[in-house]
Amino acid sequence: MPSYMNDKQQILLRLRKMEGQLKGIQRMVEQDKYCVDVLNQLSSIIAATQKVATIIMKDHIRGCVREALTRNEHSDQYIDELVSVVERFAAK
Repeated sequence: MPSYMNDKQQILLRLRKMEGQLKGIQRMVEQDKYCVDVLNQLSSIIAATQKVATIIMKDHIRGCVREALTRNEHSDQYIDELVSVVERFAAK
């Protein structure tokens, strides 16, 4: 079971809101709206995506990673995965 199960409803709510924002941006482009207005909306989507990723990452650390470290099972694998994910987010 994924570690984010406790936050699943919050995550889904945020993702649905993002879906609506993306559809709104698509309409803006179809209607030839001002570039800066479109970029501002895209910035909001980026921030929302980062928030969802942060929630899932925290849950993963508090769940899967903590459990692996406690049990000393595949802990190196979980740490390597976590480092890789953090590097990808830090590079952006």
